[in-house]
Formats: sequence, C-alpha cells, structure tokens
Amino acid sequence: MPVKLIMTDLDGTLFQDDHETITSRNISALKKAHDKGIKICVASGRTRFLVKDALMQLPFADFLSTSNGAMTYDLRKGTVVDSNLIPGEKAKKILGMINERNLQHEIYFNGECYMDCHTDLSSYYENIPHQYRDILRNAAIIVDDLSEIIGNQGVEKISIMYIVGDVLDDYLPRLYALGNLNTTSSIKDNLETNDISANKGTSLKALCNYLGISPDEVMTFGDSGNDREMLSISGYSYAVDNAWDDTKEKAKYITASNMEDGVAIAIEKYLETENDI
Repeated sequence: MPVKLIMTDLDGTLFQDDHETITSRNISALKKAHDKGIKICVASGRTRFLVKDALMQLPFADFLSTSNGAMTYDLRKGTVVDSNLIPGEKAKKILGMINERNLQHEIYFNGECYMDCHTDLSSYYENIPHQYRDILRNAAIIVDDLSEIIGNQGVEKISIMYIVGDVLDDYLPRLYALGNLNTTSSIKDNLETNDISANKGTSLKALCNYLGISPDEVMTFGDSGNDREMLSISGYSYAVDNAWDDTKEKAKYITASNMEDGVAIAIEKYLETENDI
C-alpha cells in the first residue's frame, strides 16, 4: 500500500543531538517525498512555539502535531484539525498536587510554554540536556500564578522534570484518581501528563480521517515513549537505532540513528523501491 503521509518525531529522531538541527539529507528526503505527493507531519512532544525552528527548516510541511498529540494543525490552512486538552479545572488540581511537593514543572498552554515564578530555574535547567537549555530558557513565559493564567481553558500538557522514587509512588495514584489522564516520557526521568485522548496515535488517526486515508498508508518515525502509539498503528513504522528498547518493540522496522540520518535512509529506500520495503 503506498505511503500518503509521513509523520516524524523531532527530538532524538529527526533532530541531531543539539535538539535543533535537521540535516540537509533529512530535509532533502522529506522534500522529495513531498514533491511526490506525500503529506508531511511534524509530531512532537513540544508545544507549537517550541517547534518554530523546525518548521523554518521544513517550510513544505503540511501538518503539525504538538504536545504529544494534544493539538494537531493544518499548516496550510492555519486551522486546528484535532484538539485533546486537559480540562482547566482538572489541570488546576494537578498543579495543586505538584505544588504540594515543590516539583519542578511547566505547562503547555495555547501553543506556549509557561512556568511558575517560584520555579528554581537554575535547578530546573540543570536537569535538562544542555543542548536544549537555551531553547527553553528563551521560550518559557514566567508568570505569578499558572492557575490564574489557565482560567477555565484546557491545557495541552503538564510536565514534571526528574520525578523519581517515592514521589512517584505517592503522586501517580492521586493523579490517576482524577480520571481520564495519561502519562508518558520524552526524555529520561521526566513525567508528562496529557488528557487520556491525547497521544500521537490519536493525532495520526485524526489526520487519517481528515485526509481520507488509512493508518496503513502512513510512515512514522520515533525514538521514545511518546512515539509508541503512532508507531504501533502505522503501516510503515520506524524506530531510529538510538530509540528506547520498548519503543523499538512497537515499530515494524529499525533504521539508523538520528545522528546517522535514519529518517532519510528509510524514506530514500521507500522512494527508490516504490513501496517494496
């Protein structure tokens, strides 16, 4: 079955280890696929503001899935294809539980990244891979009260950095007791909370419905926990060689690592063999 949509993760997959560079080979392969009529979707755990540099490198991209599938956009029309948000009141309850434990956190809301003014930024950034620190430092909007900013609006994602040990034992049962929530990770030891309806798999399904195609006609690329759903349901699913072991188990194929142009290698092979992979 021919590929009609390519959906690729960014960090650890399409990006180099600097978390911002897409190699010329990867860009060229995606552009060639696009020129042949294959739609391109960037799918990231990041919020919209944090993917703008990627979209500048991929000006031909058609769709964008952000915050682990919480928001899906048609970039050509400037419209929202799908939205799966944590209800505002529930998000405020989660923030209250986080604040009880003084956990370092951020929220993705209205396409932006917000942090509480009481966050120990030096400690927070110390725990983040150094290549990504400047990106976040320049992007985060610092506010006095996250709950006040939210109001009654839905939240894309709530992230806690480096939650470990007995904190998890206490926090997770109370979190899940709120109902209809899902947790995942995009980097080691962080905890990302979304509405249960939000993941890259549901975003993929929404795009398939929007385009009138089957998941069997989608090629996906990923490396970490928040990529598993889209890898497990797509017809042509690739984990890069540097992917987590349990993520590789969800993919049909393994390609080269993010530092070795794994995305480009798989796309080039598909285009050269005309679907005979």
